Amino acid sequence: MAPSIVSLKTIKEMAKKDIEQLSRRIEFLEMQIKELKTVDPGVVNEKLKSLEDAIYTTKEILNMKDVCQYLDISKSLLYKLTCSGEIPHFKPRGKMIFFEKKELIAWIKRNKVNDQELSNLSVNMESIESSKDEEAVKEEQH
Repeated sequence: MAPSIVSLKTIKEMAKKDIEQLSRRIEFLEMQIKELKTVDPGVVNEKLKSLEDAIYTTKEILNMKDVCQYLDISKSLLYKLTCSGEIPHFKPRGKMIFFEKKELIAWIKRNKVNDQELSNLSVNMESIESSKDEEAVKEEQH
């Protein structure tokens, strides 16, 4: 009878140790969950955005969506630029449209507006505005 009592004591001690170990594991998991809950979604979104930006800097060939984001233009404007041949692009098999990043940068640099053009544009805009103001004054007088 003595061996069964000893083994019962041993079993109780082992069970107690197992319960203590499980209790510590549960506490650890609870702390991990609390840390996950404190993660700010804004921080996560910011990290994702920086990863997306990093992807654009490493890609050499861009698709329509990439180029729209890269140039900050609408898809319809990009289609117009490709149809008119104004922007360099590739159309393998006549389906998808692709762009080489180097060529896009060169295209942007070729389309630089110089100071004289800006000055002329500004003068034209001012004359248009002043003629609109004159027309408005004439209409008010009648």
